Amino acid sequence: MEKNTELIKNKRNIVNSLLLVLSISLGVSAQDSTAAVLDSSESSVVSIDLSEIPDSLLRSTIDSVSKLLSIEDRGFISSYLLDNHPIYTTGWGRTGNLLPQSTTFNDKDTFDFTLIEGQESFYINEFDSFNWGYGPRWGRMHRGWDLQMDVGDTLRAAFNGVVRYAQYNDGGYGNCVVIRHLNGIETLYAHLSKLDCQPGDFVRAGELIGLAGSTGRSSGPHLHWEWRYMGQSFDAMIAIDTSNYLLKADSLQLIGSNLQDPPEYKIRKTATYHTVKSGETLSHIAQKYHTSVSSLVRKNKLRNPDQLQIGQRIRIR
Repeated sequence: MEKNTELIKNKRNIVNSLLLVLSISLGVSAQDSTAAVLDSSESSVVSIDLSEIPDSLLRSTIDSVSKLLSIEDRGFISSYLLDNHPIYTTGWGRTGNLLPQSTTFNDKDTFDFTLIEGQESFYINEFDSFNWGYGPRWGRMHRGWDLQMDVGDTLRAAFNGVVRYAQYNDGGYGNCVVIRHLNGIETLYAHLSKLDCQPGDFVRAGELIGLAGSTGRSSGPHLHWEWRYMGQSFDAMIAIDTSNYLLKADSLQLIGSNLQDPPEYKIRKTATYHTVKSGETLSHIAQKYHTSVSSLVRKNKLRNPDQLQIGQRIRIR
């Protein structure tokens, strides 16, 4: 009897998978396709075998299925992608590695992306003002956009994808989330006051991943938002129309020069020091040089950062 019951369940799952693929290929809405993934005998959602879905329908299938499931019930989607999909099996790195992949590109390299496919969507977080764009700033490369927000403002994923990184980063990002999307792009969200996701979560565009804040190397509450491909940052303005903050197109082509630092940008090769003056604190110095107290403590191996001496040299970079 148990074998028969298991056989019936397996057949039901196969039928559900086929029905779902059929509904997607015919352009049926997500609501109409609900029956394709509902187990009527148990009134619960049945996971499908994604290995049986044609590559041409995989993203549409994942989009439709994930819409019906809570984040907790999407584990099979993440597992399949991490084990099988080339976007996720390359350069993922171990847990806690912020940027495990760094690739050098030639000027004439070209890369084509389908940013959104089928019924997928794009979400850009609401912000008060555009504080800073992509490019050289204060002797270093600023690799994203700084969007003014208030502490506690909700932050949501830009596209469907799997969370690769969600933790505090002591390199300046503070609480930070990195999502690798099904389109091959990674987006990074920094300085959060709270994390509301964890590595391995499959999140949909517009779903909550955290709250805005000012953690890490930050002079005030804002979102630092980066776009990356294979570890290299690029200007999101290539894809986003800043007159309305919508995608310029559903597709995107990058060339190698988009993934290289501009020629005028020179890495600062010599160390920078500050000589402590009367009344100065480490906090004042950090704010002056747009860095963090924790970074100064680490670079200078300060045992008691509250007791600076006049004339003491503090390494900044």
